[in-house]
Order: sequence, then structure tokens, then C-alpha cells
Amino acid sequence: MTDNNRDIDERIRFVARHYKPNVFDPRKGWEKIQKQMAPERKRRKLPLFYSAAAAVALLLVVTVFYFTSNIERELIAKADNTLYVLPDSSRIEMQQGAELKYDKNFGKTERRVSMLGEISFAVARNEGKPFIVSTPGAQIRVLGTEFTALADDAETRLSVTSGKVLFTPGRPVIPLLCTAGMSVHYTAGTENIKVNSPGSSMEINGKKQSLVFNNSQLKDVSLVLSNFYDVQIELPEEESALTFTSSFAQKSVVEIVNIINLTLDTHLVIRL
Repeated sequence: MTDNNRDIDERIRFVARHYKPNVFDPRKGWEKIQKQMAPERKRRKLPLFYSAAAAVALLLVVTVFYFTSNIERELIAKADNTLYVLPDSSRIEMQQGAELKYDKNFGKTERRVSMLGEISFAVARNEGKPFIVSTPGAQIRVLGTEFTALADDAETRLSVTSGKVLFTPGRPVIPLLCTAGMSVHYTAGTENIKVNSPGSSMEINGKKQSLVFNNSQLKDVSLVLSNFYDVQIELPEEESALTFTSSFAQKSVVEIVNIINLTLDTHLVIRL
């Protein structure tokens, strides 16, 4: 017990011993005692108040740090030909209205961004950390190259300047390896993919179940057929560079492979 508490107890006992009717007013007496006790109460509550305030301040700091450290970085071009350098030293050129987003982990294990609008990329080569661009309808995966992508909710366009790009539309899911000079136009609503290469082209339509090959190498044709029909097609290496031109609609993979083999005298084999 503190000295102040002992003093208060003595006063209470004094009042009890000397109280006489009409001489001592107990209401006024208790008011005096309470006034003397008030500073002690305040002294006891003050540390609690400061502790609570410190806890609230600490919680605020932690909350702000958490949300700011996890915040997504967003770049928006307010004019054509807006240039930015990403944390991995990759360079981008954005046309007006284009958007690019990436999170705080960009460059740690992989380099992943999402985009809308038209953006040209010059990707810093890093084989251990692939550069992945997500659009509303497709995914573009590169190791180090230069390309331009134009994307919105309805379509994605890709044009490769140098290097190699793996373009994968949302549906049908057909990974397309694109090299310098190639372009892809994917329309999500119709599930239509147009691929143009120097001297050749392909068109794939998921909804119509149609395929068009124009002077396409057999290695590309077999890759498309394998993914389109979810089968494995084996192609002799010496036949991979042969070219094929034809179109198919609502045909089975067996029918198409038989037509190719009869037309080119090749030996494609389906492994189910």
C-alpha cells in the first residue's frame, strides 16, 4: 500500500470517529476525499492510456507497411511512345492509354506482368527468370526478345521483332512458338487464331472446329493438331520441314492425318 493510500485511510477513520450530527457534512467530506484521490487515479490511468496509444500507432504503422509493400505497381501511358525501364532493365514503349501492372515480387523468381493497350517490349535476357505477359485472352512467354503486343478484353495481337515468343491463347489452348517476322491475332469471342509467318499462314477456330494451313511446315501442323485434338502425333525428323496446304472443318484428327500422309507420302502416327 502506498503512503497516499495510508493517508486516505487515516482520514476516513478520523471522519468516522469524530462525526457528529449537524457538525460534519459527510457529503462535503467525501467530495474532499475524492478530490485527493483523483490525482492518484489519473496517475494510474495515464500509463495505460499511453500504452494503448502506442499499440494503436504500432498497428497503424504495420498496416501501412503491409499494404504499401504488397501494392501492385501500375504504369499508364498518358501519351504515345511513353518509355519506361522495368526493374529487370527490360524496356517498354507504351502507346497512349496502355496499362502495365506488376507486383513487388517481379524479378525474384519470374518476371510477370499484365497489360492492356499497345506496348512494345525489349526484354532483358534471363533464362532463369522467364518474362511472362498476361493479357485478358492470352499469355506470352519469352526469355529475351523484342515484340509488340496489343490487347484488350476482346482480342490480343502479337508481332515479333527478334528472338522467340511462346504465345498461348486462352481457348483453344495451343502454344505457338513465334519467331522474328511472325504475328498472331487472337479473338477470344470466336476462339479464332490467325498466325502469319514469312511465306506461310495458319488459321485455327475453336468454335467452328476448323483449321486452315497455307504452306505450313509439317512440324507446325503436327504441333497444332496435337494440341487441338489433345493427342500425340509422331513425325519423322526428315519430314518435319515439308510444307502442307489445305483446310478442314469438322474433321477428326484421324481423317486429317490420313489426308496428309496420302497427299505428301509422309508417315505421321497418332499416339492416343
